[in-house]
Parts: sequence; C-alpha cells; structure tokens
Amino acid sequence: MIDLKTYSIAYFSVLENKIVPETDVLTLIEKGDIIIVKDLISQLGLESKFSQLIEHFFSIQKNQLDEIHKLKSVKQIVDDALAIRHNTSTLILQSSIMKRLLEPHVPCPYIELQPNFRLHLPYKIIKNHEAFIESRMGRGKLNPHGQHKDSWRYHPKNTINVWLSLTTANKNNGLAILPASADYNPKFDADKQEISRGVKTYPIQQYISDMAPGDALLFKAELLHGSIINTSKKTRATLSMRCTITKPEFHKNVVYNYIKLNGEKFDNLTFDKFMHSGKFEPVSAEYIFPPAEDKKTSLQPIEYDEKHIKVNIKGSVYSFPRWCSHAGADLLNGELDENGNLLCPSHRLCHLGKRCNK
Repeated sequence: MIDLKTYSIAYFSVLENKIVPETDVLTLIEKGDIIIVKDLISQLGLESKFSQLIEHFFSIQKNQLDEIHKLKSVKQIVDDALAIRHNTSTLILQSSIMKRLLEPHVPCPYIELQPNFRLHLPYKIIKNHEAFIESRMGRGKLNPHGQHKDSWRYHPKNTINVWLSLTTANKNNGLAILPASADYNPKFDADKQEISRGVKTYPIQQYISDMAPGDALLFKAELLHGSIINTSKKTRATLSMRCTITKPEFHKNVVYNYIKLNGEKFDNLTFDKFMHSGKFEPVSAEYIFPPAEDKKTSLQPIEYDEKHIKVNIKGSVYSFPRWCSHAGADLLNGELDENGNLLCPSHRLCHLGKRCNK
C-alpha cells in the first residue's frame, strides 16, 4: 500500500456550487450530491505511478492514452484493458487512493476487488466491434453504457463510485449523472441492466462531466448515470472504482467481490460471502421522477408519429426523428438543449432539427 495520509485534498460540491470541508463529503454524497476533486492524481503525488502503470500495460506514454485507438487494434486494447484490471499493481494503486479518501471517515472501508480501467473509444472506431467487446468485457468498458444504477448490475445497495479521469472527459465523451435520483426507481431491463425503453432520464437536468486529466468524481452509485456516446476523436480513459463505507449490502442473488481494507491488510470477507444472506433487490417500478417533473424540462411536442416529432422552438416548427439513430431510443423522452437540439435520453446523442416550411 502507498501511504497517502499526509496529502490534503480539496472537494467541490456540484449541488452547493462551492468548496466543501472534507468532513461534509460523505453526508453530501448520501444526499445525492456529486463531489468533484480537481487533479486528484497530482494532489496525491501519483503522477509517476500512473505513468508507470500505463507504460507497462499499454506500452505507450500516459499522454498518448487519448490516441490509443490510433496506435492499437480494438482486440489489443481489450486484451490490455483486461490485463491491467487483473493485476496486483492496479489493486494496490486503487486501494491506496480509496484508503486516503475514506479513512478520514471510517477506519475500515470496503472496496471492489477489481477496478475497471475504461477506455471509451470514439464511437466511429468501435461501432462495428461492440458484440466482440461485450463478449470479452461486458458493456460500458470500451463502448457506451446506457443510463443505469450500479445495483442493476448486482453491486451492493450502499455503493459509492469514485470515477478518476486520466484524459479529458466532457460533453462529447464523458459521464452524465442525474443528481439526487437515488429515490427514483425507474423501470429497467434486467437483461441489458439498463433503463427500459420509454422511461425518462431527464438529460437537461443531468450533471455532465467537465474533467481534465487527473480529476475525480465521487457519487452515490444509486444515482442514475451513464456514458455519453463518444462523438469526439479522442479516447476517454478512466479508472472506475467502487466502495462502501459500511459492510456491503449484497444483492439477494449475487455476492460481488468486495474486500475490507483493515490497516495495511485485506480481508476477503470469506465468511460473509460463503454464508451469503443478502436480501437487497432493486425496485423496478416508475416511468417518471416527480421532483424532476416539477422542473418542467420534458419535451413538449406539438405533434408526433412513428417517424417524426415536431416541436415549436421560438416560434418556428422543427422536425426531429422519432428514434435515435444510435441505439433506437425513443426521442419523445429526450429534451432540448440550449441550442434547440434534441438530446437522446440514453447516451445524449445530439439530434439536429429540420425547420419545417410554413
């Protein structure tokens, strides 16, 4: 383990729009806030550790990560990403970061055994390889992941996400999170482990990552969140880590592989996993979230059919496609951005409207 306890960290609250004390961080996360840590890697003095890790597993420099799709094939990237995940060096680096973030609050936190090194490749690169990628790694590692809660993927109910960006992560390739949505229990597709078709995600109310390399986000994993389809020309690289403050509240059907950080040692929770008694199962019930509905950001079409949606924008009528060209989401559940473009409710693909003749 790397000793990071002497390093100080500055935290910023998205909902309160200000720097907040470290003592308030867990309370704010529990309330559905999103916490930003600018340049966490530098704040903890870990630049050289990450550089060495990337050079060892990807055979490139850290500053080349956003161009990795130009340097390696999709198969090579998948192989490398799996190798870095299943490695002791990655676990030690993750554990050291989590220990520093959590031990001011609890003496013995719990962390996911295997962090995810996510290389979100430009969609033009991977659109013909998604079946292969998902067969090797599952959804959301190299390709877009629709809006979801981590418990739909069998993670414990009380999980917190720490999402550490190693490249730029913005509105063209980043992460979208609906604040204060832990109490929203939308219908979800248990097979795809994503939100069901026709269920609202409120894209205008989502927080959109605006991260430089080294920045981190901390948020409750029960907030509705998902990938923004990568329409940029750069790969977005992140180290995605999960933890719980108290003993993991395991799903009734699955015991996810979490460990306890006990001082400088790992406790594999063998007894808890062998004598599994998890009772948690996520609720799949709702199509709308009343607190989000109150903000009245939903689309207000003047007419629609199976092919088109017509919307009045500043006195002019514009026509949009009914279905998203990426994965077929119903754009009736999308919302208009500040430029009058229609955002897909699943991966935020931006659709341009066509002005109708008078």
